[in-house]
Amino acid sequence: MLVAANVIWSLNYATTKYAFERWSPIAFSGLRFATAGIALALFVRWREGGLGVDRSDVRLVVLCGVVGIFLNQLTFTYAVDYTAAANVALILAAAPAFAAVFAVMLGHERVRPAHWLALGVSLVGVGLVVVGGSDLAGFSLRGDLLAVGAALTWAAYTVMLRPLLGRYSAIRISALVILVGAVIMAPVTVVQVANQDFDSLRRLDWAAWLYSTIGPLLVTNWLYFRALHRVGAARATLYMYLQPFLGAVFAAWLLGEKLVAVQLIGGGVIVGGVALGRAVAARRPMVGEVEPPGEPI
Repeated sequence: MLVAANVIWSLNYATTKYAFERWSPIAFSGLRFATAGIALALFVRWREGGLGVDRSDVRLVVLCGVVGIFLNQLTFTYAVDYTAAANVALILAAAPAFAAVFAVMLGHERVRPAHWLALGVSLVGVGLVVVGGSDLAGFSLRGDLLAVGAALTWAAYTVMLRPLLGRYSAIRISALVILVGAVIMAPVTVVQVANQDFDSLRRLDWAAWLYSTIGPLLVTNWLYFRALHRVGAARATLYMYLQPFLGAVFAAWLLGEKLVAVQLIGGGVIVGGVALGRAVAARRPMVGEVEPPGEPI
């Protein structure tokens, strides 16, 4: 289940990049989050009897929707639109390293030199990915910087979620946050949907939208959290290291994007920095740490 979930997430980089040939980015993203949010909400209502949270938690849920859905999707979708899908996949692997630093800043864990070393290693890896792809077709520095923004917003989101995941089920919080994010995104979504040329969309363009809606947002939620209860967060996290490289491989295979050794080395360095941060956290767990949802896409 964990391998399947990570393959589905990884394939979404290439799928989204392909879809943006004819889809407007926020029309594509806004519609998929609105659809997935409604589907998840109906499922949670059936399974748990409701979507309610304590009044004191409403503000945090809304803030998570702003950062984890609205801002993250603005940066992610335009990163995929502007630069190579492989670059986005590799750069987003740095999100856990950023999350560890945010957790330290919020007092969830004491500052240790290994935290800054892990972040430094991951940033070196990001630099290698950017420099390695700079001479390749489809490269965009603006897109790569937006991918860094997507990694930062997802990192902040995962840290913000921790108090909520300690009090409610992950599927309930996912449904609420996705719905809130879709509502906040709605004004931009409506504008782009109004200007979207739906007549130009082919069957494969609609198939890409269906895949991005059903696979990464619905199916993976079920697979990931079901597996999480069986194998534990630490073991489940190991499978996340598949994503950056599978994402790059799918982009090369399906879109014809070129990869150079420096990019792959950069991806390896990023994963190494994240692994170092995970090892430090495992020796002394963060206060109230709960495993967050797995992927920012």
